[in-house]
Amino acid sequence: MTNNSTDIKLLSTTIATAIESGRIGRPMFVRWMERVDADPELYVAAALEVVSGWFGAEPVASHRPGGSDLQATMFARWPDGQSAVLIAAPAGRASAPDLDVAVIGARGAAYHHA
Repeated sequence: MTNNSTDIKLLSTTIATAIESGRIGRPMFVRWMERVDADPELYVAAALEVVSGWFGAEPVASHRPGGSDLQATMFARWPDGQSAVLIAAPAGRASAPDLDVAVIGARGAAYHHA
């Protein structure tokens, strides 16, 4: 992965700090949408790893709906009821790679767009 690896590490740490400090309460849902410049499946797998770290566990269930070979989508659920939708799609000619993440907690939310 080339487009956001440094940003992803910083994002992961920043959100983890918000969770650990209690600022957003217990994380309940993550929406991860990323425009990428390489294989979307790799990005969804990396996103799943980051989100699993935030939730403190591996998912107990996941589903990848069929569809385009260009876009990768995953719905996942964790042991304590948390869930996430993770989407990666090509950036295209008129746009650049970017990342849009929302983490919804029991008492607040954290957002990132880059």
